[in-house]
Amino acid sequence: MSPRIQFAFTPRRWAGAVMLTAVATIYPASASGQSAELSRYEALAREIFRELIEINTTHSVGNTTTAAEAMAARLIAAGFPESDVHVLGGRADRGNLVARYRGRGTREPILVMAHIDVVEADSADWNLDPFTFIEQDGYF
Repeated sequence: MSPRIQFAFTPRRWAGAVMLTAVATIYPASASGQSAELSRYEALAREIFRELIEINTTHSVGNTTTAAEAMAARLIAAGFPESDVHVLGGRADRGNLVARYRGRGTREPILVMAHIDVVEADSADWNLDPFTFIEQDGYF
């Protein structure tokens, strides 16, 4: 039996946690390469992971604004106020996402940072397209 991720967040908190940690771990695929039955939140995490992988954010030809806007839309759909979600940048293709995740004001604030660009990935150097979400042999 494959281990499964357990979520103890409300949908809004879970969506924020996924965005802020850049979907570092999703869930293990079964040995056959097919996905085990997914919970609603595991399926959402997989969908977000797929969406980010399929956006080319390389410096030479990619666009981080596309990724930032996609994640901003997900945060807003998950319940973040639009006034707390911003896509900013000095160039149209180099946008960044800044989102305020409001707390209750009882603890010190924290800052979580990550990057959404990736190193150059020339498709000719890969056996599989680096910007296509593929599940194979139990891996993404």
